[in-house]
Amino acid sequence: MSEISIDIEEEKENKLLNRRELVLTVHHESGPTPTREQIKAGIASLTGFEKDKIVVNKIRSEFGMDRARVQAKLYDKKEDALEYERDYQIARNKLKG
Repeated sequence: MSEISIDIEEEKENKLLNRRELVLTVHHESGPTPTREQIKAGIASLTGFEKDKIVVNKIRSEFGMDRARVQAKLYDKKEDALEYERDYQIARNKLKG
């Protein structure tokens, strides 16, 4: 597994839906694009949020580069994530189970 580093590019507070919305750059040197679980673990260590309150919506690798742009949402409560996120996003992020 390759080492990843994460930079927060944009951060927006969405008080209506009890979440923070992030745009991140994930650097992954000489390795494949990180999985959602690897990215969630990196976000959790960076922000202090629990992994089950983090939803990674989009991962876009840049061709020929060792970085990816990521859109993620950090919820105050897991119940809010289950209420507001679409079923396929809940399944992809393994929030139920």
